[in-house]
Amino acid sequence: KLRKATLCHCIKVGKVLLAMKKHGFGVGKWNGVGGKVADGESVEEAAIRETKEEIGVSIRRFTKVAVMNFYFQSRSDWDQSVSVFLIEDFGGNPKETEEMKPEWFVVNKIPYNMMWPSDRKWLPMILSGKRFSASFMLDDDGKIVDQVLNEVEKL
Repeated sequence: KLRKATLCHCIKVGKVLLAMKKHGFGVGKWNGVGGKVADGESVEEAAIRETKEEIGVSIRRFTKVAVMNFYFQSRSDWDQSVSVFLIEDFGGNPKETEEMKPEWFVVNKIPYNMMWPSDRKWLPMILSGKRFSASFMLDDDGKIVDQVLNEVEKL
C-alpha cells in the first residue's frame, strides 16, 4: 500500500513557485510544497494544510493535474502516491518557514539540476496544461530506473 501525499505548485503568468527543502525527505532540492496525507484527511485537505504550513499561503482555487506513484528500489518505506495540484489563486505572500524557502522561477529558468530527476519529465507537462498519471521506479539516488507516463483528460 502506497503512502498518500500531495504536491502543490503556485503559478502565475510565466512563473512557478518552487521551495527549497531545508530538512528531511528531499533536503537540498527545489520542489513544490506538500506532504503526507493525515488519517481521515482528503488529498485536497492535505494540500491546503501543507501549503499553509510550509509557505504561509492560503489556497483559494486549485486543480488536480496528476497522480504519480513513486517506487524506490531499496527504500520501500519511501514509496508513495502523490496527487499534484496547480494553485491558480491564493492569499498571502509565500514566506520562508522552518521547512521550506520559497522562490518564484521563470518557467524557462527552472533549476531542474537541483530537483528530483523525475521532475524534468513531468513538471513541463503540467505547466503546459496537460494532465496525467505516472509511475516512476527510482534508484537510491532518485534517478529514474523505469517510468510510465499516460496523459489523461480527467483525474
